[in-house]
Amino acid sequence: MYRSWGAELPDWLDVCPVQLPGRSNRLDEPPVTDMQELVYLFLQAVDGLLDRPIVLFGHSMGAAIAFAVAHRLGAQVAHVFAAGRSAPRGPHPGDLHRLDDAALERYLIRLGATPPIVFTDPELRAHVLALLRADLTLNDSYSDDRPLTATPLTVLGGSDDPEVSPDALEGWRGLTGGRFCRVVLPGDHFFLATSRQAVLRLLVRSLEATAP
Repeated sequence: MYRSWGAELPDWLDVCPVQLPGRSNRLDEPPVTDMQELVYLFLQAVDGLLDRPIVLFGHSMGAAIAFAVAHRLGAQVAHVFAAGRSAPRGPHPGDLHRLDDAALERYLIRLGATPPIVFTDPELRAHVLALLRADLTLNDSYSDDRPLTATPLTVLGGSDDPEVSPDALEGWRGLTGGRFCRVVLPGDHFFLATSRQAVLRLLVRSLEATAP
């Protein structure tokens, strides 16, 4: 989803998509289920890019990852965009990762956007459900209600997201000492695709005031 953003955004923004273990060309690597381990691996991978301001954009589980990384990088982060996820508040982990395979399949169908072949090919289905369960383990167990010190925080959501309502996005308010903005765009959980141009325009407008 993010690979083509670089061609559509201004030259002063370098887009660096992050490929997590267990996916695509990292298919043979085990997925990471602990947030602190993942943040450590992330910071190792981007070490050569940390001589410039960093903007973090994450969707769904990626929003939690972006928030966790922002805490580690501190003032070097110029802006955090958290999309399609409720705030990482609360002392208790969620329980989606405990669902059995049939319930996980129903969860994917409810979210939409999963190709039908995933549910008809046994080997592919097993892989996707194992990866999803690992992601949910990481996502469910992450909680951090410490506000970022002064980093601007923009929270985005889809108007028809079955998992994260527009009202649920309000939970992010107060998680930064900097500027906070909540934006609701047309679409479901995958509104980044259906409202793509609106998302990119928002990115540029939010960042151009601090562009070099």
